[in-house]
Amino acid sequence: KGVGEGPVEEILEDRKANGPFESLFDMMRRLSLRSVNKKVLESLALGGGFDCFESTHRAQYFAPSDKYDSLLEHALRYGNAYQSQKAQAVNSLFGETDEVMIPEPPMPDCNPWPLLEKLNNEKQVTGIFVSGHPLDDYRMEVENFISCSLAEVDDNQNRPSLNLAGMVTVARHMVSKNGNGWGIFELSDYNGSYEFKLFGEDYQKFKHLFEDGKALFIKAGWQRSWRNEGMELKIKDVKLLEGIAENLTQAITLKLPVEVITIDFINRIDELCKQHEGPHRLRMELVDRSKRLRLAMAAKDRRVNATNGFIVELERLGVEYQVN
Repeated sequence: KGVGEGPVEEILEDRKANGPFESLFDMMRRLSLRSVNKKVLESLALGGGFDCFESTHRAQYFAPSDKYDSLLEHALRYGNAYQSQKAQAVNSLFGETDEVMIPEPPMPDCNPWPLLEKLNNEKQVTGIFVSGHPLDDYRMEVENFISCSLAEVDDNQNRPSLNLAGMVTVARHMVSKNGNGWGIFELSDYNGSYEFKLFGEDYQKFKHLFEDGKALFIKAGWQRSWRNEGMELKIKDVKLLEGIAENLTQAITLKLPVEVITIDFINRIDELCKQHEGPHRLRMELVDRSKRLRLAMAAKDRRVNATNGFIVELERLGVEYQVN
């Protein structure tokens, strides 16, 4: 969105003829800035088109530079000045070289966008999440405490209790003819979406949580509808997804094959547990698959914070785990 066929063709043709672009400023030196304008650059930056450039992040392109409102604006001014001077040097009767010496603008020093802001901006111009999903920050919750995906809700009408999670993508707060508030809300996860309707006390109780972009944990269950003989999904509780894993987790078990256990490995596990001290019990299970033996142990003087940060580090070490 915002990038037409013309700019795309020009970028592809130049890259094919002259090789990959090394930076945003390299693009500004090489491309026609009549075609590749500010709107095009903004869409490319929002959609991740510049993620290939090393040591940069998307927020920098929209941060103020030392002279202009944004780095993209500064880059365009730089590109115009560079191409103008180069044209003058080439056409000069006395010019001995067409080399142009204009320093590149410095990259602004700013924090990267939070994941949700980054992905929402990305979806705004591409229509989809490309580089990740807003639920990526809640893997621990989704993988260990969710009954089914939103796409599977209707297939689980035999279950009186379901734990669900998703991002609010539609939030419509309305008032009935009687003056009572009610709402229609859509949650989305990795596999699909589901529409919920809230009325009466349920709406008043949970309406403040149903805002676009919020990650929610919903306890719900199927029950007989009082309107007809069919089934309806009843929302029992709604909470922010953040913190659910910390509250619901009681213990975590690390499953360690005996063949990987060395002094160095144990020291790394010990250091990791120290870095993530918390309220959850720590258990270990030594596994000898060749002899089909398992030895379970519990750490008496060590507890950990078994949340996403800890899990990510375990996976980097190749450690299997089970959350209880």
